Amino acid sequence: MKAFFAACLIVGFIALTADADIIYFKDGLKTICQDRAWEENGQIKCEYGGLVITYQKTDVLRILKTIPPKRPAEVEEKTQGSQKPESAQQVPKKINPSRKNGTAFYDPRRPYKYWSDKNSRHENFNEAIRALAKKYNRSPEWIKAHMGDSNDIEQIHRNLADPNLSPHIPEVSPKVGKAAGIVFYNPRRSYPYWTDASEKHKSYKEAIQALAQKYARSPEWVQKNMGQTNDLSEIHRNLQTRKAAEPPE
Repeated sequence: MKAFFAACLIVGFIALTADADIIYFKDGLKTICQDRAWEENGQIKCEYGGLVITYQKTDVLRILKTIPPKRPAEVEEKTQGSQKPESAQQVPKKINPSRKNGTAFYDPRRPYKYWSDKNSRHENFNEAIRALAKKYNRSPEWIKAHMGDSNDIEQIHRNLADPNLSPHIPEVSPKVGKAAGIVFYNPRRSYPYWTDASEKHKSYKEAIQALAQKYARSPEWVQKNMGQTNDLSEIHRNLQTRKAAEPPE
């Protein structure tokens, strides 16, 4: 179980990721929760698929928060002393928790990491793209050009089903030499980790080492000061600001 829940390369941003907190571990691995992550009684908790997964705090480097903390319910305080007649009382709507954040297109902790539908599961990215291409009667290249940046299956299908989409593949001029608008981690890229538009890496460890070399600091310093963001330009700003605030070595 531990290997299934904790030994997959990700952390990212997930990110990638859309409304889901991300846990980064000291060994370079990461976990994308389907909901929030928090610390409780010296342990790190992660809401995933309706379950709460527990990790040892000593194994965790940091948590990337993308979901604001839940506010405590105040219903009882608000209703005391102001009871309405039964006919005027509002009945709260039932919420289906399984649809709160949708189903992830990519999750490295699942046996089949890529899902093109809740019932269509695949071992790799290309298989999932081919399944989507068959469903929409388009080429794999068209699917990749129009699926968008979301990791939510339902949003991807909404993007692909847009009746205003052209059947042709749009020509895109790649951005070069700038970090603006680039995410540090995206699992759908051939090189998931980027430290610059022209510096791309296969693993989280390689990316951290590249940043450490760029800023003449240790990998531990980079991980500590890069911040809880997946935006590459913001990561560089955080590291530059921190380095400028330190006395010269």
